[in-house]
Formats: sequence, C-alpha cells, structure tokens
Amino acid sequence: MLDAPRSQPTLPLFDAFPKLASCVSWMSLGHWPTPVQEAKRFASEFGLRQFFIKREDLSHPHGAGNKVRGLEFLLADAQLRGARTIVTASAVGSHHVCKTAWHARQLGIDTVAIVVPQPKAAYVARNLLLGASVGTRYVPANYVTAIPKVIRELLRRNEHKQRPYWIAPGGTTPLSCLGHVNAAFELRRQIDAGQLPIPDYLYVAMGSLGTAAGLAVGCALAGLPTQIVGVVVSHRWYATKGRWLRLARRVHKQMRRADATVPECGIDRARFHIVGSALGRGYALVSEGATRLAERMRAAEGIELDGTYTAKAAHGMMQFIEANKLQDRVHLLWHTFHAIGPRPDLAPHCAQLPPVLKAYIE
Repeated sequence: MLDAPRSQPTLPLFDAFPKLASCVSWMSLGHWPTPVQEAKRFASEFGLRQFFIKREDLSHPHGAGNKVRGLEFLLADAQLRGARTIVTASAVGSHHVCKTAWHARQLGIDTVAIVVPQPKAAYVARNLLLGASVGTRYVPANYVTAIPKVIRELLRRNEHKQRPYWIAPGGTTPLSCLGHVNAAFELRRQIDAGQLPIPDYLYVAMGSLGTAAGLAVGCALAGLPTQIVGVVVSHRWYATKGRWLRLARRVHKQMRRADATVPECGIDRARFHIVGSALGRGYALVSEGATRLAERMRAAEGIELDGTYTAKAAHGMMQFIEANKLQDRVHLLWHTFHAIGPRPDLAPHCAQLPPVLKAYIE
C-alpha cells in the first residue's frame, strides 16, 4: 500500500463555508498544507527584499503537483457517481493525465487518455511511463481528431456499462477549481500563523487556467489583497485575462449557488496581470532564459523547476518585477511542478504504449 494522505477532517474552505461541504464531494488525497519556503539565497542574488515559494510540488510523495487539489474534488465526484473509467484528454506527456491516472488507479478506476503531440522531453517520457504503469489506455490523436475520439470513447464505454466520467483537459472545471480556492484559504492560515507576510504579488503558471482562477476567487474571499500575476505557458490565444477571470466568476457563481453564505467578492481586473513574454517559441518548447533561471534556482535553493511550466513562471515573474521595479515588495511563486525522477521500474511499461507514442520514450 502506497503512502496514505495525512488525515484531515476538513478543509479551510469548508471551515469558512460549512454548507459548501455538504453540497460537493471531496476526498483527501494530498499532504496538506503544502509548505511555504523563503528563498533567501535566490532573493539575495536577484536583489529581492522577500521572496517565498509555495511548494505544491510536495503535495504527495508519488503523485504531487498542483493537480492533486482538483483531483480531490473530481475523483470524489466520479466515485460518488459510480464511475469505472475516467476519460480525459491532453498532450502526450501531460502531468494532468499521469497524475489523474495514478490517483484514479488507487481508487480502482481505469483511465483512458486521448493525447495530442508535443515536443519530446525527458519529463514527457517519464509521465507517459508512469501513466502506462497504472494501466492507462492512451489513444493518440491530433487537434482535428481529438474531439471525435473523445466522443467515441465515451459512447463506447457507455455501451459496455463502464460508467465513464469525463474530465476536461488539464482537469480544469469549476468543481476542480475549488481545490485552488481552498489553497488560498490555506495560504491565509499560513500568513496568520506568521509563516510569511501577506504577499504583494503571487505568480502562477497559466496553462489550463484552473489554478489561477481558483486562486483569484480564494484570495478575494479570504481577504488577501495580493495581486496575482499569471504567466502564460500554454497558448497566448487561450491564456488571456478575460478567459481567466470569466472562469473565476463561474467558480464563484457556482459556490454561491451551493452555499448562499458565500459572499459577493470583487474580482477586479486591476488586481490581475498577464505576462506573455516568458512563453518563448511556444508550449512545451524550452526557452533559454527560463532554463538559465531554473539552473540558478537549483543552485541557490535546491528546487527543481521544469521547462514547460514553472521555469517559465519564474522567468515571467522576474520580467514583471524588473519591468515594474518591484524588488522591494513581497513576492510568492506558486510552484506547481512535481518532478518524476528516472525510474528503471517504469521502463517495461513502454511495451503497453501505442507504437506512435513509443518514440517519446526512445
């Protein structure tokens, strides 16, 4: 039996809004709260007065990262509905796919993933193998065929009474965003306990937008005046301020529909910023500036950043700070990555992959 999550009777979000707990399903998967680390050496190197990192990469010993918070709601809902199979979609080496499949397998639920191509990288190979190791059925597709293949898989499993449960790409839905609303309340408790001052700015990678949207709602409801800076790491046409805040407002609206005691909160556009200059040549394409910053973070703090998400988030953070001369403020980086190290035990699972996906391993 793998490590069980630390027992937690409730969530800070449910403590704030008890009725909400009776309206949505939730199960504890992660190790909470994730720690906040002051990165003094990195801050000194870059002339920052105070810089902290929220270590979402420590949310679970085997399947960590920011996806765990949303999965606590999604998999609880899937289990409540008697689902036997998760159907989802994303890029080939998606963290969302392998973490969803890993945690679903612990509950006895299978996963089918429709995946589209992305650039090769070591983490892509490891994520593929981790997914394959828990029996994930990968269905290769492209941006034209992905939706028809999703529909076919859902219909096929309905016909065979396998009770499929659809999870959107990136695991981003208003329900899963509650995990990141709760994360803001968790951060509020850490601030109140003196673990860090109220951050002036919080920086988060913007991929499927769920983490950023949940934090926007959570900070507003928890009374945090922190300004949130979303760093585009997926596609500029998708990761826009308008789409980010529309999702945040949907999350807040659904919370109020479930629990009338959830107050109105101003999700003011002026408190939210977008940095698009750290994306480089595109999604999952490593940029030179982000790579250099990741090396300096590793040397200064021993923290690993990945080239697709967190290194670019950190690079965008530094661009924002330098452009606006904010070195004297308090900054917080939301570390969403979980590095799966080289694992020889995963190699045999390559044989289970479709031939076109084996090329990512080779």
